[in-house]
Amino acid sequence: MSESRLQFSEIYLATEPYCKATGQVRMGASGIGWKAAEGQVEALQGITVPGLTLPAGMLALQKEDLRRIQWQRVARGYGLRIYTRSGTMHKLDGFTADDFEPLRDGIKRLFHGLTLELRDISLKGWNWGKTDFEGTNMTFKVDNRPMFDLPMGYV
Repeated sequence: MSESRLQFSEIYLATEPYCKATGQVRMGASGIGWKAAEGQVEALQGITVPGLTLPAGMLALQKEDLRRIQWQRVARGYGLRIYTRSGTMHKLDGFTADDFEPLRDGIKRLFHGLTLELRDISLKGWNWGKTDFEGTNMTFKVDNRPMFDLPMGYV
């Protein structure tokens, strides 16, 4: 990885539930991009993700549109939750624990004013709690810790 750009492979675009497309994430001075790996564009057909262009299979998030970036444990290892100023939340999963420090340092260097926040999730498995709404998502919380999110279109 060069000093001016970060790059990660085998990363899932998890913004849309059940999307199984992997690709490459690049972070640079202009923002964050995800591009579907060769042969993965077919898995994107029929989904609607703000900012995703088809048939190219590319997601581009401009630096000035980024509001918050969070790191959390997910089923596929670790993931990023990227909140935009328009209220959309994008999820990128498939990072390893070793990716945390390069991401934290790169985000701080590339996107002045943003930091990589740690998102501590609840693992209790309870079926009661409280809901919170942020942008286009509903978050179910247990003991004030998020358990899962749902896009409002699925509520």
